[in-house]
Amino acid sequence: MNESGLARTRWACLALGLSISTVVVAAAFNPAPHNGGDNAAYVTLAFSLVEHGAYTDLYDPAELPHTKYPPVFPGLLAMVLLLGARTWSALKTVSAVFTVAAVGFTYLWAERRLGAVGALGLSVVLAISPALVYYSHWILSDPIFLAFTMAALWALESAEREGASVWWLVGGVTAVALAYFTRSAGLPLLLALLGWLALRRRWLPLGFSSVAIGVPALLWWIRGRGAGVGQYASEFWMVDPYQPALGTVNFGGLLDRVMDNLWAYVSIHGPGGIVGGRGTLVTAFGIGLTGLALLGWARSARTRIGPAELFMPLYAGLILLWPEVWSGDRFALPLFPLFFLFATLALRETLGKAGSLGGSVIIAVATALVLLPAGRSWLTSVEEASACERITNDRGPWGCYGSGVSEFAEAAAWMQSSLPEGSSVMTRKPRLFYVMSGLTSRTFPFDDDPSVQLAEADLVGARYVLLDNWDGLSSRYVGRALQRNAQAFCSIRGFGSTQGSTHLLGIKEESSRSGNEQLRTQEIRLDVCPASYIRTDPDDRYPSSSSRRIRLLEVLEP
Repeated sequence: MNESGLARTRWACLALGLSISTVVVAAAFNPAPHNGGDNAAYVTLAFSLVEHGAYTDLYDPAELPHTKYPPVFPGLLAMVLLLGARTWSALKTVSAVFTVAAVGFTYLWAERRLGAVGALGLSVVLAISPALVYYSHWILSDPIFLAFTMAALWALESAEREGASVWWLVGGVTAVALAYFTRSAGLPLLLALLGWLALRRRWLPLGFSSVAIGVPALLWWIRGRGAGVGQYASEFWMVDPYQPALGTVNFGGLLDRVMDNLWAYVSIHGPGGIVGGRGTLVTAFGIGLTGLALLGWARSARTRIGPAELFMPLYAGLILLWPEVWSGDRFALPLFPLFFLFATLALRETLGKAGSLGGSVIIAVATALVLLPAGRSWLTSVEEASACERITNDRGPWGCYGSGVSEFAEAAAWMQSSLPEGSSVMTRKPRLFYVMSGLTSRTFPFDDDPSVQLAEADLVGARYVLLDNWDGLSSRYVGRALQRNAQAFCSIRGFGSTQGSTHLLGIKEESSRSGNEQLRTQEIRLDVCPASYIRTDPDDRYPSSSSRRIRLLEVLEP
């Protein structure tokens, strides 16, 4: 085939891969907002950039500078806000578009080593993998990070070609910077870039890259040393970042963590994110894929050390060292394209004796065996998205999550229009609460001692605490504190159809609190809060909790 024919084939395969990814993402698109705090944090940071021109945790009563999540993804969301996006679905399009882009960049990167048809097969396997499909419809940084990572690997490897323009290298360095400032996990990609340039003795580009990325990285690091939300580096050494009382991990604990994470990623998170589900067959697939990928990587590294050969072990080492509670398919996602490529290269070399046709047939059959369970998982996602859309049409955006979340949203909507302006509330999900209500919030202490609960509320000036039905933690800590000193609280109102299973409590003035604790009384009698706890003129202009529009963003309307 001549050059023009090869070019047409390459572009046709790329277009087909992008089309398949677009259909996969669109069909499985779930309109419901995610009930995790990270989604709300990104929305809040984007809102802060647009409304205040600052990168601030507006949800917290202290409104501290944000120092945890790098600013690229919130910056992208801010651009969409400036274009008029006000709903969850509109903001989700950022993740959806970058999911398709990640598939495209993966094809372009793999095509140089596998050819057009092989790269198409690899990109389709990535496109339909349950993990990528799942994260394509949430406001999370994973698809964006994957897209920038694959764009960087493609551009940097293209820069190695004889006679390649210097702009390939500039583009690759830019993509590395965007990946690093999208997620802190981009550090291995940055190290791979610098290591690759050093091995190639390309000192001028090495110096340029070190300065171009190092200076803003240093400024971000300095920002993190001040007041603000803790960085990942501080949480990295904890036994469990969600239970700080357990302390930091020692060397033996670090080794145990690596081994536990290794088995989890090989047997559950990795293969489950590619074919879906779990079990013996999924574990066997994970072991086989990992073995082939490592074999292909070792063979490739013997002949050339490129950015991909450096990035794979560096990134794998990072996620193996992270606390086990962070482990999951989202962190394995950037390894999927590399494992697919190196496993394919290993299969090709191993099956070389079968001839090119026989080897291609075997690889095609192996690809089909991966696509079948992944496709079945995708069909399930499509059905779930369709069912959730019907529910959200009837019950509002939070209807798919059950009564606990719906009552939380109802309470937030009511408080926005009924509590005095500037009120702060202790809640289980402060970032989501802020996006739902526009009122500042902080997580109540995970301690059932009333004095601890009250001290934290006094510290931030919170006069309210929401006893919710989200996941049981509120009942465990706030509920028990209420039992032990009911005289420190008063009742405002309940929410939901089950006689106030979610209840808004007022925190009395310090002089009105009883000093005597009631140890686990069977019956709690609460005073009704004084009228000053509620607005004298409740504002009814805001939409109800069933609105698909994000309440926080209403203030951006002209």
